[in-house]
Order: sequence, then C-alpha cells, then structure tokens
Amino acid sequence: MQTEASIREAASELDAALEAGDEDRVVACFAADCELELLGVRLRGHGGVRRWLAWVSGRVDRVAFRPGVIMVEGDTLVEEFAVTGCLGEGRTVESEWAEVLTYRDDLVTSLRLYFDPIGFAPVLGLVGRVMGPAVMRLARRGLAPFEVIAGTPGAHA
Repeated sequence: MQTEASIREAASELDAALEAGDEDRVVACFAADCELELLGVRLRGHGGVRRWLAWVSGRVDRVAFRPGVIMVEGDTLVEEFAVTGCLGEGRTVESEWAEVLTYRDDLVTSLRLYFDPIGFAPVLGLVGRVMGPAVMRLARRGLAPFEVIAGTPGAHA
C-alpha cells in the first residue's frame, strides 16, 4: 500500500537514479502509462521518459539536486529544489525548479516540471550566454525598484 513515507522514498530513488545517470533505473521509477510535462511539451510512457533523459543528457553531463520544500498530500508530491548541471570543462549552471509528481503503487504517473529555461542559457553556447541575461533584464523592466535575488538568472541586472 502506498503511503506518504513510500512516496518520499520513491521520490528519493528517482533523484538518486537521475544523479547516477542510470537511464534504466530512472525509467523503472515510472508507470508504463506515465506523462511528463515540461516547457509546454507533454511526453508519454517509458518512451517519453527516455526522450526526456536524452534531452537532459544532450545539455548537461550530469545533474545534482539540492532539495528544498517537499510536501506530500494523498498521492501527490510537490517539491521546490535547486538543480546544478555539470557541463564540460568543469563549468556548472544552477537553476531553481519546482515539480509536481503523482504516484500510483509508488510509481510516477505524472511529472510536471517548472523552471526558468533562461537559467540554462549557458548550455546554449555564446548566444545563450549573451541573450539569457538580456532577456531577463527585459522581463524585469517596469518592476523597479526591486531587489534582485542572488543566484537567479540575470542577477546582475
């Protein structure tokens, strides 16, 4: 029987599998009929999970997570967390994310990821490094005076 403790344990296993870069172990955390949503795209099933993993590995060499707030209500886990993406040549990129996972029998049936893709602008090469901060400054226009939160994309704006 699925419980809050078993959901938390399943979520921890998913994070560990992602950090280890173990595609089969990640896929095993998902139900066959799962759905993933990120950046306005919906992926379905284990094939969708593999497509998502290919997308991630095409941008970063490996990821590490730093958990923040984690809440479980019924079959749903909501989490805020930081992601560190390790790029080639020892470079890293950090971003704040949120996710909503729904579980059935301790397997993910739905994963919705929310993050600002501008935070990953460095993985897009020179164009991303130049455009990311500029886009963030434009997005913040009209909010002045405001306090820029350290560590956020375009924090120097």
